[in-house]
Amino acid sequence: MIPESKVRKPMQACLRECKARSNLVSKGNYTITVIPNIQAGEIMNEKTVGMLSKFTGVSVHTIKYYEKLGLISSSRREQSNYRSYDVKSCTDIYECMKYRNMGFSLKDIQLLLKEGDNALLSSLLEKRSQELATEVTELLNTRELIENYRKELADLDRRLGKWYIEDCSDFYFRRQTKGLNYMDEASCESDGINLAEYAPKSSSLLELSPEYFKGDLSAFSWGHGISIDTDNDFMKDKKGFEKISGGRMFTAYLCLGGHYASEGDLINEFLRYYNEYKSGIPKAPVYGFRLRITLDETGERKDYFRMQLPL
Repeated sequence: MIPESKVRKPMQACLRECKARSNLVSKGNYTITVIPNIQAGEIMNEKTVGMLSKFTGVSVHTIKYYEKLGLISSSRREQSNYRSYDVKSCTDIYECMKYRNMGFSLKDIQLLLKEGDNALLSSLLEKRSQELATEVTELLNTRELIENYRKELADLDRRLGKWYIEDCSDFYFRRQTKGLNYMDEASCESDGINLAEYAPKSSSLLELSPEYFKGDLSAFSWGHGISIDTDNDFMKDKKGFEKISGGRMFTAYLCLGGHYASEGDLINEFLRYYNEYKSGIPKAPVYGFRLRITLDETGERKDYFRMQLPL
């Protein structure tokens, strides 16, 4: 029996921990505490899931999920029916977090904690390192795409509303419409090449035939196009693509709104710049690479083009 007036703080904490498993009997100025089936050190070395979450900094949900996967284990207290976790469970959680922070899958973590020997650990570490090397290469390639596209848009803004005579690269055109009508068997993929997968190196491409400038407003085609390096022509001899040879071209940068192709607004807009260079209408097809789509201050859609006419 312990006089209540002389119970020290450590013992009070211990009593609170044991309350769910205890029978308290008060008699006079004393409390008799009967604690069944508690082994020495048990209370201090086990924690409930909430206590373990606070102790490790890992959410209750994650701890329960790890337990469901068999990554950690717990025991059930007989009296309170609470699950409790010992020091091993705590350290196993830290092991799980170590491998998760290195990007290992839960499947690999299960293997490491249940079957892992030195050889398996070395093998999985090497595999993960190779995966990361591939991811880094892909990220650097994506960053290069972004930087090149930013440069292209900066050039667009600098040249918008102007025309030039300049040397241009060869490019390929995958024709997909006649006017606004889809063509049969004209998907973006042909002969194992899907140009859409190369965007933003590739882009939507509009072809305007000479007849379009004579008033035939259906004499245009939409499709997809890509400029290529002549030293690395991966499109060579691919079926379903039209090759347009590069060289000297009349180039104009335009901003267009509305139904500019089907309603003919593009005719006057292009000729406004072309006729500063040469009178009349183009005698060869004009190709427009669409570089950007944005909304203006009124919410109207605007399409930005680099128009190219081979000379």
